[in-house]
Amino acid sequence: MTKINKNQRTEAVLELVIESYLKLGIPISSKFIVAESEINASPATIRNVMMGLESDGLIFSPHTSAGRIPTTAGLRYYVNQLLSFASADNGVLQQLSASLEKTRTPPEMCNKAARMIADMTNLTGLVAMPKTNNIIIRQLELVRLADQRLLCVLIDQHDEVQNRVIDLPFVVTDELLQTTLHMLNSALAGFSLDEGQKRLAYFMKQSSEQVQALVKEALFGDSVELNEQVLFRAGETRLIHDEIANDTASLRKVLKSVSSINTLQPLFSACCSSPNIHVFIGDEIGIESLRNCSIVAKSFYKDNKVAGVMAVVGPKRMDYQSVILSVDLSTNILTSALNHQQ
Repeated sequence: MTKINKNQRTEAVLELVIESYLKLGIPISSKFIVAESEINASPATIRNVMMGLESDGLIFSPHTSAGRIPTTAGLRYYVNQLLSFASADNGVLQQLSASLEKTRTPPEMCNKAARMIADMTNLTGLVAMPKTNNIIIRQLELVRLADQRLLCVLIDQHDEVQNRVIDLPFVVTDELLQTTLHMLNSALAGFSLDEGQKRLAYFMKQSSEQVQALVKEALFGDSVELNEQVLFRAGETRLIHDEIANDTASLRKVLKSVSSINTLQPLFSACCSSPNIHVFIGDEIGIESLRNCSIVAKSFYKDNKVAGVMAVVGPKRMDYQSVILSVDLSTNILTSALNHQQ
């Protein structure tokens, strides 16, 4: 991070430039600072301070005027100060947590949490929930779509359905289809994925080579895998913002990026490395289409293990203090609700 001269006047000027720009969206001048603040200094003195901040790479002039706006480094310095003071209000946390706990399943909780954080910040809310091997499989189905194409359906104890279409290198007879389906349900139905993995290995050894071949094609190997992550989104229309994208093609790329768990995965993985709030500004996100955005994110937990990541996406000129506190509060709420689930 860029180092700055640690004196009260410099800190106050930098803070005022950033906060005024975030609120007003215009370059901030020395005259504005003198008029709007309690800093006891002349415009000439303030200009000298601003020149020093510009030399340190924390603010810059977007055009030939006396006004300055923060650079990404300046925003990063400001955000780091906010992060050191972020904390959620316990009273509000308990109230909202009780509301979220009324939701029946973890996916429903995550979907509701995405809407909650989007409404709290008036920005775009994302919640990514990684795959879990703790769900109980209620039933599997193999449905013939053609001689060499099947639809594989997995239904869990919450009636959540996941399916995939598979193309086979061989023709499947009705007898083989029914035999394989019976074996899969005998091995997996009523058990968690972790338990089912062990049972399936035993059942496979007792099955014919044809059944084994079909199981490996249907399940992509000798194990059952769910989708790696599910991404819940809310408030995507709030990304229609001139500061994020000013043409239709760019907007499409932005919307596509926040809809793709694969695109966001590296960023979310970084958030799982610690329980802290993470703020990514502009190019720090590492996604070209989101270079005009900032993302505030934090992981949430179940049974003391990372259960997913909540994030807010918006323009770089966002109310960082409010958003950071909202994300901190909401992830704590979701953590509490997940761990009180029956």
